[in-house]
Amino acid sequence: MSSHLPEPPARTRAEINRANAQHSTGPRTPEGKAVSRLNATTHGLTARLDALVDEETPEDFLKFRQRMFADLAPSGPQETSLAEALVAQHWRLQRIPRVETHILTLSANAAADLAKLGLYEQRLLRNIKQTRAALLELQTARRSADHEQMAQAAALRKLHKDHNRPFNPADFGFVFSLADIDRYAARCLDLGAAKAHAKQTAQAFLNPDYRPETVFIPAKAAA
Repeated sequence: MSSHLPEPPARTRAEINRANAQHSTGPRTPEGKAVSRLNATTHGLTARLDALVDEETPEDFLKFRQRMFADLAPSGPQETSLAEALVAQHWRLQRIPRVETHILTLSANAAADLAKLGLYEQRLLRNIKQTRAALLELQTARRSADHEQMAQAAALRKLHKDHNRPFNPADFGFVFSLADIDRYAARCLDLGAAKAHAKQTAQAFLNPDYRPETVFIPAKAAA
C-alpha cells in the first residue's frame, strides 16, 4: 500500500523575494559598493526631508536649517511651512555637485545620468523660485499690515498722551507694547526730520551763497 505526502503550498513571489534577501549580503566588490553609493546619493535628490545620504549628518542639517531660518525670518505657520520647504529644496540642491562628481567617477552610463541630474536640478530651481515667491508674498502682506497697525497705534498713543489719558494697546486690539509704539513714533519723527533736512540741503545747494551752519543729528544719536 502506497501513501502520498501532501505537496507543500506554493510560495508567493513576495515570500521568495524575502527568502532570497536573507541570503544577500549586498554588493561585495569595490565597484559594486561604489555603484550602490552612487544610487543612494542620487536617490537623495528626491528623498524625504529626513533622509540623509552619503556623509550627511543630522547635526549638519540642523545647522543648515538654522542659517536658512535666520535668513528667511518666517513668522506664523504658513511662512514657517514655506521656509521648511525651502530648507529641504536647498539641502537637496547642494547635493548636485557631489552627485555629479560621483557620476563622472563611478557611473557606467555617465551621459544619461548627467542628463537626468540636470532635469533634477532644473526642477529644484523652479520649485525654489516658486516657493520663495510665495513666501515673499506672504511676508510683504504681513509687514504691510503690521506697518498699518503700528501707525494706527502710534496715532492713538499720541492722542491719549496729548490729553493726559492712559493708553493700553491691548484695549484697542494691538499686540504691540508701549515701548514698541514709542520706538516706532520716534523713528518716524527722525525719518521725517531727515527727509526734510535732505530736501532743504538739496535746495540750498542751488544757492551760491549757501553756507552750511549746522548738521542735523537725530535726538537718539545726539544723546
